[in-house]
Amino acid sequence: MEGSSDDHPIIIPELSMNMFELFLSVAYNSWKPEGPTHDDVLDLLRFSNKFMSQKARDVAINHLHERRFQHKPYELLALCLEFSISKFFVPAFRRLVEFRIRDIPGPVRRRLGFEVWNAFVDLKELLDEHNRIVACEEPPIVTHSPYCTDNTACFIDWRQLWWNSMACFLLDGRNPQKFHEAIERFQELGPEIGRVNPECWKMLLQTVKNATAFCLAFDLVEETAQQLSAALITEPAPMLTKAELDTLGLPSHEEIL
Repeated sequence: MEGSSDDHPIIIPELSMNMFELFLSVAYNSWKPEGPTHDDVLDLLRFSNKFMSQKARDVAINHLHERRFQHKPYELLALCLEFSISKFFVPAFRRLVEFRIRDIPGPVRRRLGFEVWNAFVDLKELLDEHNRIVACEEPPIVTHSPYCTDNTACFIDWRQLWWNSMACFLLDGRNPQKFHEAIERFQELGPEIGRVNPECWKMLLQTVKNATAFCLAFDLVEETAQQLSAALITEPAPMLTKAELDTLGLPSHEEIL
């Protein structure tokens, strides 16, 4: 009879030996010295989905979160979608936007699904357009410094300086710079500002560092990620703890297993 002895265990086809051993590790907080592997974490997520183990889910998600930078963002997003994990969906999507479209493998694109992939491609196009606008339109000189003796020359050289430096940094075909990297390089041009008045240069540099235009791109990425997370991910309802089940007089999931 199944379950009557060690020689007659209860056979659960969906539960592999590794899954059960991982469950025991979670239940007794006793892990092998090297800790769970990535495959172990995936098994824990599958176990938690199948057998409603909140503790196994929490352990797996925390492990992934602690090691999130060891994984490609598109891999994390695929896991978020498969197992309904919202905890690191938004930061993973932020990182994904930094990737070139052609660097994302075809099989992963399918795992991301139409909604995420379509939003990602549309967002990349919008960000590229915004990048070109920022590169071609220098921040205006609202007012010159009282020490600026030639406003016209200052304006002309400021415009030329922006196009010859910042635009080149942002639109470099071989090595385009991110906004913060371009700003760092731009502020190093101190001795090479032509007829831009030094006091005007300081004010303009502060305007650039405030990154008002650049923040629009960040806000767009953040808003898109938040909307996708809200629309596509529904975290499973909290599973009752053993204490709550005892109160109700019901066996816990672990006791059932």
